[in-house]
Amino acid sequence: MDDQFKIDERDLWEVDSTYVIGHQRPDTDAIASALGYAWFLSVTGSGRTVAARAGQLPTQTTFALSRFNCSAPPLLKGVSPLFAHITHPQNSLPRDAPLSEAMAQMASGPPLVPILDAEKKPLGVITPMALARAYAALGHDAQGMAKALTMPCEGMVENVPTFSARQRILDHRRSLLRLGADDFLVTDEEGHYLGVTTRDDVLEPPRARLILVDHNELGQAVSGADEAEIVAVLDHHRLGNSPTALPIPFMVEPVGSTCTLVAERCRTEDLMLPSSLAGVLLSGILSDTLVFRSPTTTPRDRTIAHWLAELAGVDVESYGEELLHVTPGLMSRDIADILDGDRKSYEMSGQAVSIGQVEVTNLQELPQRRAELLDGMEERREKENLALICLMVTDIVTGTSHLLCRGATSLLGVLPFTRLGDGEWDLNRLVSRKKQLVPAISDVLESAF
Repeated sequence: MDDQFKIDERDLWEVDSTYVIGHQRPDTDAIASALGYAWFLSVTGSGRTVAARAGQLPTQTTFALSRFNCSAPPLLKGVSPLFAHITHPQNSLPRDAPLSEAMAQMASGPPLVPILDAEKKPLGVITPMALARAYAALGHDAQGMAKALTMPCEGMVENVPTFSARQRILDHRRSLLRLGADDFLVTDEEGHYLGVTTRDDVLEPPRARLILVDHNELGQAVSGADEAEIVAVLDHHRLGNSPTALPIPFMVEPVGSTCTLVAERCRTEDLMLPSSLAGVLLSGILSDTLVFRSPTTTPRDRTIAHWLAELAGVDVESYGEELLHVTPGLMSRDIADILDGDRKSYEMSGQAVSIGQVEVTNLQELPQRRAELLDGMEERREKENLALICLMVTDIVTGTSHLLCRGATSLLGVLPFTRLGDGEWDLNRLVSRKKQLVPAISDVLESAF
């Protein structure tokens, strides 16, 4: 794989990077488009642009990355500003250091000296006020002042608020501002001193820079995205975005895969994609379009997929079938993974609705898991206060689907599908949640309520 394409794992977002990232429960399209768009922006001179992911990799995505020898983007658990992002290194002193050392340090630097114990954990700080108190306690003559300067810092420390570097600033901002303090200490998770921060830093921390791919709604974005700066969007879903402070590049087009949009931009710029990256982008298109069987497929998807396949050195149809058959069956997955792996929230007729989708290579295992799945759906419906929760189980080989639902009786009674039994409906040839199922349910709920 091209060295420029390799990305190191990181567990903390960096202020000087822009992250290209998909939705919280990423599929192959979300991962591939993040990798592809980050590469495109990097080679076209857009600064330090890094691909990231907001959740765990599905089996199919892991297969595609391995198939084309690509590294997965690093997991970004959240993008809220943390105390780590506003920590400034500052020299400290041990507890037994004389006040004269603290005074000398303040004379050439900030008027604050952290004092540490033997384990490098903060005891407090020395400030000019502490020096004044020492002088006042020992007299104002030369002898008293000289004695004050020999006192160990430990006896004159002042307490200041101390926070862990991994704590969110937002969780503590209000309480900090009420304290009236101007300076704070920051430690690592074991309590070891790292540095200092200030009231001004707390009020205006840096914000993560995000480019959203394969989604445009903050409800689906990485945790903390509402505190970040959204600098661009590349997507193929319905609009559900929040307003931005400034105009941004915003591309949402009706194609079958975000990877199509990424690859088209590469082709327009006459960029020579690495074969590994071409294969991963192809995987995103074939996955999202079910190898062109989904009604979301457009001629643009087909055209760009064949271009990518040539670069990757594979046959579109044969690789597509190979990719789809990697999908694990229902019996090998736990209930949470099946229900929450690809679930999205909607508002229909003023009611909260959640619709998930799981792809399988046959529907034969569904009867064995139906009761467990329906019980899990009812638990989520009650916990999340949903009017209706659905799971679309799609056989990607035959292009057919069944629907499991739990909800108010009045809602279940108007669903426009053939009922097969308790909580199960036959969707026949419907395979697209976005283009077929969501509009069908939305229309009937709007009409009935």
